[in-house]
Amino acid sequence: MADHAPLGHFLPYLLGRRLRAVLWSADGGERALALLLLAIGLAYGAGFGVLLNHGASGRLARFLPQLLIGLNATLLGSALLIDFLPALRPVGRPLPEHFPVSARLNVATAFLLDLITLRRVLLLVPLLVAVAVAPAHAAVPGLTLLLVLSTAAFSFNLRLLAALGRWRHPLLALHLGSLALLLWWLSRPGSPHYLAIGLLAAALPWALWAGQLYWLGPYFSVRYLPAKATAEATSRFDQLSPEWKVYVRKAWLPLMMGLVFKVVMVGFGGFMMAKNGEYPKTGFFAVFFIAFLPAIGFTYVNNNLFGFLRSLIANEIQRLGLTPRVLWLYARLVGPVVLADLLLSVVLMVVLFPASRWGLAGLLPLGAVAFLSLGLWGSLYQAKPVVKAIDFANMRNNTSTLMSILTMGVGAALFFMPWWWARGLLAAVVAASAWWPVRQVQRNDGPLRRRLWRGIRT
Repeated sequence: MADHAPLGHFLPYLLGRRLRAVLWSADGGERALALLLLAIGLAYGAGFGVLLNHGASGRLARFLPQLLIGLNATLLGSALLIDFLPALRPVGRPLPEHFPVSARLNVATAFLLDLITLRRVLLLVPLLVAVAVAPAHAAVPGLTLLLVLSTAAFSFNLRLLAALGRWRHPLLALHLGSLALLLWWLSRPGSPHYLAIGLLAAALPWALWAGQLYWLGPYFSVRYLPAKATAEATSRFDQLSPEWKVYVRKAWLPLMMGLVFKVVMVGFGGFMMAKNGEYPKTGFFAVFFIAFLPAIGFTYVNNNLFGFLRSLIANEIQRLGLTPRVLWLYARLVGPVVLADLLLSVVLMVVLFPASRWGLAGLLPLGAVAFLSLGLWGSLYQAKPVVKAIDFANMRNNTSTLMSILTMGVGAALFFMPWWWARGLLAAVVAASAWWPVRQVQRNDGPLRRRLWRGIRT
């Protein structure tokens, strides 16, 4: 009883305090923003419930499966990113060591407190409202609700392993296997026993959570979890170079939005391909190339990279002017991001599309070299300061509209042109155009230097 009495006494207090801190912040601005977002979530949930009530037997019935696939993919992607971006949320003991509470009960308490975050509440509230508005169709948002909660258990499992330093523990492979099952289930909406597999995919992270609680729970104590271990778990971001810190802090949201949009759009394309036997060319899917090619990362971020790295570039220009270091900085930041985007496109293509459509992967290197060239042009000649908060409303205003239009135009031409020789020629011409800004940077061109300075300083 010594283990349970203190927990029963403190847990309601800790949960209430955590909930108040999330939804009723001491700062008036943060509190108003949280309430506004919560109101928007309530409206979306009510709308989703009304759609389920009136769309299940009406004209919208045939579109509901595609809508639900996109909704599940978006929510799951958001839920997976909540605890890892922009920085890893650490797992630590919520109660001091001298309290008569066992290590396992500390793990359970830490999980319940960890579950309450503003972003997770904003994901769960619309689903709960949809269940209340459309009780006859509660299974639809209810399954999504279970999947979002299962990702919370998956996230906590991984971060607990990180806090304990058990990256080579056998449970890690099982956790990744549960995530793979969840993603496989999401990509196979028409497979047999779809609902049963979805329930299994939602329950598996919880079963692994219980197993990890029993197996590793006793090690969740000061003896095995020193205070500095938690600090080390959160210091990985601090070990990044200054330019990567600035890039990640300012660009993680639009870049993650692009990746989620890619998964949703390419997933829809693969689903329609499996359903109809051919890839749709018109309507909603005409913008498939935006998601398939690394276009979103450039239209939101990389066409104005030096605007995002404003202070670093200003300091570089003041000290040394335009030197090859600026070109190397562009390649070192944009190159890995584009490579990760291309690898994700290839994986989605191989997993979701038949082999007859794998030839589209040939567009990826062509689009990459063309976009890298346009991004360099935009970052040097169309730079603009990124001074506003980077959110969904103003992300498109943080890059040059001209460069965004050029990027979309080149991407559309590469995707829709029927001749591969013309595609290769266009990509080569656009890539070759980068010779001019590279040459001007190497010469420390005065007009370009002053233009870039005015662009990022005004």
